Amino acid sequence: MVTSFDDLEYSAKKYMKSKQNKGLDSESKDTAIKIIDSISSPDFKIPLQKEGVVSNGTTSYVYTNDLTYPNLFEFIAEVLHMKIPITINYTIFGPGEIIVNKGSKEEAELELDSCLKELQKLLYAKKHLI
Repeated sequence: MVTSFDDLEYSAKKYMKSKQNKGLDSESKDTAIKIIDSISSPDFKIPLQKEGVVSNGTTSYVYTNDLTYPNLFEFIAEVLHMKIPITINYTIFGPGEIIVNKGSKEEAELELDSCLKELQKLLYAKKHLI
């Protein structure tokens, strides 16, 4: 069940709007579960530009086409009871970029992969609470 980030952003926007208007109903719960299932999928990939930029001990990654995903990150932050940007270990996930506090591309890629898996586990663990 791989869904594009654009689809996830749209679903998150729909969820947030529905929740504001009506509270949490069965449709918004279903939408939230679908988002979590998509992100938790083993095939899930973040659409990043190919090269990260290394500077002063950090590596920054920008989403493909310089897009931002504010609703998706608001959704994730709400489910995990965190603030945006979402920090997991040495990685900061934000709507416009991801910053990894590692100074080499190889270390940054490994850390990003590890933190993405942790993010997936955290979201999946909250699924039954929605």
